[in-house]
Parts: sequence; C-alpha cells; structure tokens
Amino acid sequence: MATKRKLEPDDEDQQQQSDGTMSDKKVKQNSANHDTSLDEHKVNETNGSHTDDAVKRESPGSIFQSRSIQLRNSEPDSEDQQQQSDGSTSNANRISDNNEADVLFTRESDGEQKLSGSTQLRNSDQDNEEDQQQQSDGSTINANNISDSNSDDVLYRRKAAVETTQSGTIQVGINETSSYKYIDTKGKFSSAINDLNNKIKDGKTIALDCEGVDLSRFGCVTMVNVGTKDMVYLIDVLKIGDSVFDDGLRSILENNTIEKLMFDCREDADALFHLHKVNLDGVLDVQLLELSNRIYRNGYTILGSLEKCLQNFLSDDTLLRLKKQGRETMLNTNNIWKDRPLSESMLKYAAVDVLALFKLYDKFKNRMTHNTWKAASNLYCNNKRSRARTYRDGDAHLPIRVRDIIL
Repeated sequence: MATKRKLEPDDEDQQQQSDGTMSDKKVKQNSANHDTSLDEHKVNETNGSHTDDAVKRESPGSIFQSRSIQLRNSEPDSEDQQQQSDGSTSNANRISDNNEADVLFTRESDGEQKLSGSTQLRNSDQDNEEDQQQQSDGSTINANNISDSNSDDVLYRRKAAVETTQSGTIQVGINETSSYKYIDTKGKFSSAINDLNNKIKDGKTIALDCEGVDLSRFGCVTMVNVGTKDMVYLIDVLKIGDSVFDDGLRSILENNTIEKLMFDCREDADALFHLHKVNLDGVLDVQLLELSNRIYRNGYTILGSLEKCLQNFLSDDTLLRLKKQGRETMLNTNNIWKDRPLSESMLKYAAVDVLALFKLYDKFKNRMTHNTWKAASNLYCNNKRSRARTYRDGDAHLPIRVRDIIL
C-alpha cells in the first residue's frame, strides 16, 4: 500500500499540472490575437476568459476521473483520504472564490471522495467482521481445546484415583493405631508381598482372612487379607486375578512354618483349595482358643462369632463399631464383595477381621499349649475341604475330633 501511494500523484501536483495547462493556453490565445485591433483584442480577451472557464471545467473533470480510478485501485486508508480530501477542498476553495464551476467541481469531488471513503469503511468493516469471526472461531477452538483438556484432566484424575493405593489407619486400642493398604494392581501386589516377606523374616506374626460371596467351594474368593499387627494388605483377587497365588501368596499360605492367625478357617480353606488349588497350612485358629475356655467351664461347644468375641472380651469398642457398620452394609447389599469400587467402610471391615485377631490372641494365648492349639487348628482347617459336599452347610458346633484334642 505504501509503494502505491508513492507512485500516485498528489492533489497539489495535479492542480499544478492543470494550472500549467491553462497558462499555456492563455499564452497561445494572447499571441494569436496580438496583431488584431483593440476592439477585437477586447473581444478576444473576453472570449479567452470564457475559454479559460471552459478549460477549468474540462480540466477538473479529467482530474476527477483520474482521482476516482486511483482511489478505487489503491484504496488508501482513512488518514490518507482525510489528508487528500482536506487538500482538495482547500485548493478547490481557492480556485472557486469567483468561479461557480469550481464550486460544482469541489462538491462533486467531495461527494466522490465521501462515497469512496464510505466504500472503504464498508470494506474495512467487512475485514473487521472477518477478523472478529476468525477471533471468534479461534476463541471457540480454544474453548473446545480447554474443554477437551478439562475432560482429559477429569479422566486423568479419575484414573489416578483408581491407581493410587487406598490406605488408611484404624484405632485398635487406646492410643494405638494400625494401617491398611488396598492392593488392586500387580505392581502394588509385588511391593506388598516383598514387604510381607521381610516382616515374616523379622519374626513377626501374621494374620489372615478371606472375603467372598458364599465363601466356600460353591462361591468365590474376592479378597485375601493378610498382615501384621501394624499393617494389613487387602489383596483384591477379583481385580488382579489368580496370578497373586503364583506370584508369592501361595508360598506363604502353604508354608507350615509360617504361622497364621485366623478365625474359623474352615470355609476359607475349602474355597482356597477347591477354587485356587491352594492347600492352606500353618493355621492357628483363635476361635478354638475362645471356645476352649467355655468348654472347660460348662462344657458348651457352640461356636461363637468374631463380633461376639469382640463384644465380650475387648474393653475398647472401636473395632466392634467398625465391624457392626460393615455388617449392616452387608445385610443391605447382595454380593457386596463383588462390587467395585469397595467403600471405605468395607475396606475397614476387612482390615478389622485381621487386626482383631491380634487383640484376641493376646487375650487367650495362655488358654492352651501351643502344640495342642496347632494340632487342633490343623484338624479344624481340614474339616470341610477334605470331605465331599453338595452344598454350603453351616455347622455351629465344634467337630468331635477337634474337641477331643482340646479336652
């Protein structure tokens, strides 16, 4: 645009060319009539004056036509138009002080320039509208990108929440807490099994409990929960799969030298053996310790539940409250141990079933010799898995062979 304006003549140049043309014509006219008579000379001067008026009318018309073409081709911006318009108007006013034709030219010129200016303004408005549309489109694209990014960010946060180990603490006594970790991926399981093996090597006692639906050979095992007094690993077999047994869990569960506290191990042992080919061994069943006390006192052999034992023998009710909360949820929800994700209350319920065993063991460990307890637990563990069954039968009484060992 700048190059085109340099090549175009200014209004003052055009006016100078026009004035030069009129001067030449005046000289030629005066020379042609120089030898005539005085009267003829006056007539000719009068004619020359009219001729000048005609030239003036013709010359502005040519300038007007040239200017219109140049304005349409070059499309100067608003400031240049204003400068040209101001210059043309001032020059026209000087020329047309005593000339009516110049006044007409000025009005025509101003009208053409205003028209050209209006056209340029409309074009400029269209350009602005296109720019605004592009900006609007860009804003829309950016908004969509932001929306997609937010959606991606939401998806990433949900995925991260699933991948993050769910953990927590549980109060197990006065000024005493324990922790649990929910293990639902192979990576987490690998880390958990290494930690557990290190604790076993350090001589720490472990406790074990399984959760599932119709826990037995007729149902399924969805979780294997194992840990020490300080930490419980809630291993999600339903999500990770049977690989947990071959990747380290089987070697712990089947090892007779690794003693495991349990409470009524019969259905757990039946399910592990018939569903996962795991031969549970090394069990110390805390239920037998509690029952032995009642047998010696009054001869009763009716088995008691873990919840009942917590209620009767532990002074702190923290574990009991968590146990009851989970029990109420289980009663109101079918197949809850197959539901995912598991709620915090159910994770704590599963952890309590392990942590409570250490409390009861401390309470009853002197009720029976260790060898008698281990022998009775071995028979108890094998009671259901070793015989043919056609349904999940509930047995509320201590098996006779187990009782005979205890007595």
